[in-house]
Amino acid sequence: MFGDINFKADVVNGVCPTCAQNTILVSITQDFFRCITCGSDLKQHVNGKISYIPHVNSPEKVRFEAPENG
Repeated sequence: MFGDINFKADVVNGVCPTCAQNTILVSITQDFFRCITCGSDLKQHVNGKISYIPHVNSPEKVRFEAPENG
């Protein structure tokens, strides 16, 4: 049906920046991972160290809010 398709998934341990849980991250493409705990998609950036940044589909919809003073 699909012919000869090869899939390769990377599985790594890490802390998800979205849910803050120590979890397993599974690659869905070469530089995108999905947290198996909360399901968020994370983009891998390499700047001397590997960090996982939450992936944003619509950057124009991102809002920055200042914390309220108690």
